[in-house]
Amino acid sequence: MTQTPLAPMPEPAAAAPVTSRLRTALRCVAIASCLPYMLLKAAWISGSHLGVPDGSSLLDHRTTMIVANSLSVLMDSAVVVIALLLTQAWGRRVPAWLLALPMWAATGLLLPIMTGYPLQLLVKALGGEITATGGSARPFLDEWVFAVVYTGFIIQGLTLGTLFALYARDRWGHLWQGTLRELPDSPTAPPCGPPPSPPR
Repeated sequence: MTQTPLAPMPEPAAAAPVTSRLRTALRCVAIASCLPYMLLKAAWISGSHLGVPDGSSLLDHRTTMIVANSLSVLMDSAVVVIALLLTQAWGRRVPAWLLALPMWAATGLLLPIMTGYPLQLLVKALGGEITATGGSARPFLDEWVFAVVYTGFIIQGLTLGTLFALYARDRWGHLWQGTLRELPDSPTAPPCGPPPSPPR
């Protein structure tokens, strides 16, 4: 009696990501959290002084402000692309190295704000004062601008971090199963146990 060989099971990495309400909600929240920042930047590019007090150093160089704000809008647009990439089937086909750069940049930009801004609010709530560096007495931005922008950044960091954890579990989770003891021996690793005796 002959046995028919079983068809090989597809690798977990080849499976399409599971679309869930959680991921859809996180994606929508991440994208929506970009809108206040982008709208504010667009207003400044168009010449509005919304949230910029008279005498602010931001008003000294109009061209520089337009270029800087345009670049920051493009950077925040990357959040929208990353949120889509982490929740769509085509995102699983993106090379890992291509995803690493924007995630590394997002982590470096958002993590200091996610930790620093709540600490500043805590210091103020306890009666402390946050003094601006540089000793300049000129106003920079209205307080509400920092609240709106930094709150959006914190939401972006939390949602993207959660989406990336889910994405990584789906794409590479099969590599994390088991224990280190179950891994095959590496051809470049030194052998375990005592060294062999020299030939006589």
